[in-house]
Order: sequence, then C-alpha cells, then structure tokens
Amino acid sequence: MKSTTRLLEERLIYLSSLARDTCRAVLDAVERKSPANANAVLALDQKVDELNKDIQETVLQVAMECPDDIASVIIIGKIAQDIERLVDHSMNVARIAIDPTVPSESYDFYALTFKRMGEIVIEMLDEAIDAFINRDPEIAKQVAKKDDVLDTIYADLKKRLRSGQENLKLEETIDLMLAAKHLERMGDYVTNICEYTTMLTTGVQADLN
Repeated sequence: MKSTTRLLEERLIYLSSLARDTCRAVLDAVERKSPANANAVLALDQKVDELNKDIQETVLQVAMECPDDIASVIIIGKIAQDIERLVDHSMNVARIAIDPTVPSESYDFYALTFKRMGEIVIEMLDEAIDAFINRDPEIAKQVAKKDDVLDTIYADLKKRLRSGQENLKLEETIDLMLAAKHLERMGDYVTNICEYTTMLTTGVQADLN
C-alpha cells in the first residue's frame, strides 16, 4: 500500500503536468494571436485550482494525524500553492492574445520572446519537481540559477519598452510590460520550489533567488 506522502507526490506531479500544459497552451495562444485559444485555457486553469484544493485538504487532514513524514507533507502543500499561483500568472499572460491590439510587427517580437521565457519556466518546473521528488538539493540549486536568465530577458524588455522606440500606445506598452513581469514572476515561484527542496533536505532555508 502506498504511503500518504507518495500519493501526495503523485498528485503533485500531476498538478505540475497540468501547469506545464496550461503554460504551453498560453504560449501557443499568444504566438498565434488567438483569442479563442486563450479563452480555452481557462478550463485548464480551473482543473489546476481544483487539484490544488484537493491537495491542500489532504495535507491538512494528514497533518492533523501527525504522520512520520510531516515535513514532506507540509512542503508538498506549499509547492502545490506556488504551482497554482504560477498558473494564475500564465492566465494574465494570455490576456494579450484575447485582446491583441499591439501592431503585428511589435507583437510578433514580444510573442516570440514571451515564448522563450515560458519555455524556460516549463523546463525549470519539470526539473524542480524532479529535484523535489528525488530530494536532490544540488539539482534544485542548479535549476534556481536559470531564473537569472528570465531576469535578464525581463530587464532587456523593460529597457526596450521604456525607450519608446516602437511608438506603441501607453496601454499597449503596459500590457506588454505586465505580460513580461508575469512570466518573470513565474520563474520566481519555481525558485521557491527549489528552496523548499533544499530546506527539506538540509534543514536550512536557503535564498536561491
């Protein structure tokens, strides 16, 4: 019979796969400039919310029973919450595809850049979950370092948008800036997962961001 911790880990893996699928769907909608695809992502968001709720309820139930592996159970609950928040940020990125007012030439550049950022987040998420399941703090630290790439891309986008070189309207500039910020924050949530892994395995709360 599987332990409660293992069952929770399996739900966490499934939750991260839903988050990955959601992020990919968002990136596809943005790249295609497709309001229909962007709206369809909302169904995946609801699945993520429901599964996170299920995990949180199970964590609370198990915590009340004081299992031997209480630390892992609590950390699983925290990771599930951060994955749910990551997906919430991806929903905000999808909004630029729902109402794509940015001129095509500029839109295409930012859509490709957002896709690159999103792919980095997805790669980080997969590796961070593997590091947690395998209780590997060194891999977790390596994954967290990839967040620096997202920070650099975000900084470059801010500089480009603030320069006004593309003559975008203020609203368009704000929309693009916010989408970039949401993607950057998604990387921060994955970094949190890496920090939970190092804390669980070493007993020390490391700042990897």
